[in-house]
Amino acid sequence: MRRARAFARVAAVALSFAAAGCGDADRGTDRAPARPPSVVLVTIESLRTDHVGAYGGRSATRPDVAITPTLDALAAEAVTYERAHSVTSWTLASHASLFTGLYPAAHQTQRPRGSLGEGYDTLAEVLARAGYQTAGVVSGPYLRRMHGLVQGIEWLDEAPAGVVPARAHSDVTNPAMERGLIEFVELRRDAERPFFLFAYFWDPHFDFLPPAPYDAMFVDDGVERIDVHDFDTSDTIHPGISEAELDFVLSQYDGEIRATDELLGRFFSLLRARGLWDDALVIVTADHGEEFFDHGQKGHKNNLYAETVHVPLFVKYPRGTGPAAGTRDARLASLVDVAPTVLDVAGVPRALRPDVPLDGRSLLAPPDPARAIFLELLSTWYLQRGSRVDVDVERFWAAMRGDEKLVVHEPRLGRPRRELYDVAADPRETRDLASDPSHAAGVAALGRALDAQQAAAREVAARFAAGSDAQLDPEDEQRLRELGYL
Repeated sequence: MRRARAFARVAAVALSFAAAGCGDADRGTDRAPARPPSVVLVTIESLRTDHVGAYGGRSATRPDVAITPTLDALAAEAVTYERAHSVTSWTLASHASLFTGLYPAAHQTQRPRGSLGEGYDTLAEVLARAGYQTAGVVSGPYLRRMHGLVQGIEWLDEAPAGVVPARAHSDVTNPAMERGLIEFVELRRDAERPFFLFAYFWDPHFDFLPPAPYDAMFVDDGVERIDVHDFDTSDTIHPGISEAELDFVLSQYDGEIRATDELLGRFFSLLRARGLWDDALVIVTADHGEEFFDHGQKGHKNNLYAETVHVPLFVKYPRGTGPAAGTRDARLASLVDVAPTVLDVAGVPRALRPDVPLDGRSLLAPPDPARAIFLELLSTWYLQRGSRVDVDVERFWAAMRGDEKLVVHEPRLGRPRRELYDVAADPRETRDLASDPSHAAGVAALGRALDAQQAAAREVAARFAAGSDAQLDPEDEQRLRELGYL
């Protein structure tokens, strides 16, 4: 927001640049940075946790070939948050939560044509007030300026997002991403200021059509090649496909991930070569996961089960700050925790921070076993019926505390239903315990927590004007339609 008082901001900026570092645990004898750390925030589209080596992920077809060597190496320098979750299972709403620290009902960015309201503070806006240079290199349609997520980003390279509709699923954006990242580091970066750089990698989104050599990297003799074009709508890729056919689909998904992972490795090497790595806060996560018929569906934005909402989260703290490198943290964490964590590590004064209570909690704070995290999905379809366009809506909510997860599903037709899962004993969430009398108390307690969270979110939302629908030109609208969002 742009309403903070000028005098308070000037004084707070001076305080922020005097801060030497944050965190309550020293990672060693290395010096802490002399100025606020630069921040690199990376999101990777549609990245399932069980396809990341540091989380135990292995290729089903070539287990001898690492899918994510860069991320696996990063885990040795970072804290790996083992139970991190998105707030939803699609791109727009998850990034809005990432940047605001608010759950979707609070930031009101839940419809496919939506945009984040200008009154909300984004992470980039707050850091800009604290004196940071802010930049972004983005691919994929929802991170363009029209959707409001990149408010506060001073220099934005949208070139990788400019896919034409006919190639909306298959466009390979990684080369353009790499050019943009190099341009920022080598030409656009202001050496006199710390920077906030956001990078969003699109290519692991379907269609899964990796370039050579990645298209063959995870293929073995046991797979059965099928046409993977139009993954979302193709009748070729259906719940009844053979295991060998599904293995081929997964091999192409893994190829997309490996190509992106290698690009990320080259970018990290550039940061090291320019002396920008050690003192930087580097965060890598995903906006959501991907389903391959785990619960009978494919893609994402269908439900809130683990395959679409359990996401990787790596946080490499600046040297001399934060928890020890190589730590694995088993607390429940959420994408809403990223913004408050960045603000704490950067030492941003209270006077510059959002004036609404954030849903997220800094990951520098001790874990709270009693904490619940929440997820929600407003799944919307725009249906042409003659000259009239009707909107169909299906709603999902979820609450997690400890090892229990409550899922509430309100279908377009029929009565709402509740499901309960013990995610420790049943991590794939296939055994619904809601009807078991011994779990009635858990269902009731998480239901109350979910009701309270939604009420609190409505109170926050009432303070802001919701973002208007983004003004989409015909090409943008066709792109979102081909991606299954409209």
